[in-house]
Amino acid sequence: MKKILILITVVLLLTGCYDNIELDDLAIITGVGIDYKDDEFYLTYEILSDTKTEENTALLSYTVSGSGKSISEAFINTNYKVSKKSYFAHLKVVVISEEIINGHFNEITDYILRDTNIRSEFKLVVANGTTPEEILKNNSKNNPVASEIIVNLIDNEKYNNNLVIGETFKEIVSKIISNNYDVILNTVSIKDKEIAINNSFIFRKYNYQATLTKQDSTLFNMMTKNIISMEFDKNYDDKNVTITITSSDTSIDVSADKISINTNLEGKVLENNANFDLTNPDSYEKLNKDFSKIIEKDIKKFIELLQENESDILGFQEIYYKKTRKDNKDLWQVADIEVNVNLKVNTKGFIFEVKNEK
Repeated sequence: MKKILILITVVLLLTGCYDNIELDDLAIITGVGIDYKDDEFYLTYEILSDTKTEENTALLSYTVSGSGKSISEAFINTNYKVSKKSYFAHLKVVVISEEIINGHFNEITDYILRDTNIRSEFKLVVANGTTPEEILKNNSKNNPVASEIIVNLIDNEKYNNNLVIGETFKEIVSKIISNNYDVILNTVSIKDKEIAINNSFIFRKYNYQATLTKQDSTLFNMMTKNIISMEFDKNYDDKNVTITITSSDTSIDVSADKISINTNLEGKVLENNANFDLTNPDSYEKLNKDFSKIIEKDIKKFIELLQENESDILGFQEIYYKKTRKDNKDLWQVADIEVNVNLKVNTKGFIFEVKNEK
């Protein structure tokens, strides 16, 4: 709520007027939903509203919808239904449907890039198992603006087990244009009447290729940036041990016939139902060795999934091009993949904790 109040204040102080239009005459659009049904593009705007209640003045949002045979016509027709001038400078989220990504993704991208009124720093997500309209209408007294909910879920990725990809629309398009990257889009769904981050979709150019599981998405994040809160389990005589990754650092090298992935990880024990002696350094040596093998196996399976779906979301081709200034589009699919994981489970604090348990 505070963020929304600040947004309105900033607009008021910095813009004052927009092309001689007062703030009161602007419809501040924070989210746009784009669907395709019955041979038409169907738009939904989420618009900030300063609405008075019996208790106080609360910032809420409302939606307006329109349609058209083309995406430009849909925007024009939807704008006609807005009582004020549509203002996109503070757009935070665009939600697209599965129908859009399966046939109209390039049209939407091209239109947004050409429309100078639409900022390109917004988050682009896919409505999974529901519609963009239902997503943007899913607000409540405690969460009055759906677009803010989605942005917060993405920005607070460390509290979502690092499932999300935090890239903006501008960053996604730059990868598509580069020809050496494939892209990932977050998906959102409605679970128990609440908006939630779901599995991610991977694309080659504008074409949907496959769905990443939550585990796959977390592995991708582990290999591309420093993550926390990724958990791994192993059973020892039917009693499990769970560790969580607290830090990750991965380097990728690509040569003419081999791709080497080296990952350095730090972690800590979350559950020790197998009763490892956590005062004994040998216990940590075994845990490091066993869990390193598990993570290596998971990474290899993840790479195989990408190869099967011809999706180079890790940018192997880009790494090779920067190194050699040559293109080799098939390299990452035919090269030998070498994965090395170096895990160090942190022993700090465990002696104290174990002694107190006794």
